[in-house]
Amino acid sequence: MEKIIGINPVMEVLDKKDKNIEKIEIFQGLREDKINIIKRKASERNIKVQFIKKKVDNSQGVVAYINSYDYYVEVGEFLEKVALKDKGIILVLDGVQDPRNFGALIRSAEIFGVLGIIIPERNSVHINETVVKTSTGAIEYVDIVKVVNISDTLNSLKKLGYWIYGAEGDGAKVYYEEKYPEKTVIVLGSEGFGIRKKVKDNCDILIKIPMHGKINSLNVSVAGGILLSEAAKSIY
Repeated sequence: MEKIIGINPVMEVLDKKDKNIEKIEIFQGLREDKINIIKRKASERNIKVQFIKKKVDNSQGVVAYINSYDYYVEVGEFLEKVALKDKGIILVLDGVQDPRNFGALIRSAEIFGVLGIIIPERNSVHINETVVKTSTGAIEYVDIVKVVNISDTLNSLKKLGYWIYGAEGDGAKVYYEEKYPEKTVIVLGSEGFGIRKKVKDNCDILIKIPMHGKINSLNVSVAGGILLSEAAKSIY
């Protein structure tokens, strides 16, 4: 894992969206104005910030750790690839935050023949060591695509003949009563807030998983596995 040390170098690397930053360490005694900028930029990119009690030598009290996991596929390349497919499933994760959930969803996606997983550049977990380990090798076989705007990407997929299904607790249709078309997109929301309104408005159909217990929600990776399994029955 590469280390970037120093306040200004860390600020610069935060502006480079192609750099996969695992975490940032900040010496807890620092009071500089630039530290607040670093924390804000890290928050915008969903990067973990840890406060440490000991400075790394010559670091000015700030260190960014860059991981070497580069599994991403450019969105244009991905759309060209799926345009050639007669059928398939695409998974969209609108703000999933937990790396273990992301890794588990990648594993389910590979098992159920998903063509690729689309995630937003901001406010979403990115590929890190935990994601890779949790996927148990599946990440080698599933395209991961980062996009600036989920809604625009959904519209691009609609033009290629895909139907968009959003998973919501109050969805209009029960997931197992639906006959999924040969080109299907399944959208899952974040663990705490679900699918954002603008993204939901771009879904063709909202589906739900009936629940008969005392609690009213499923872990997003469990829900994703259930929905992908059902869609794969119709499509493959």
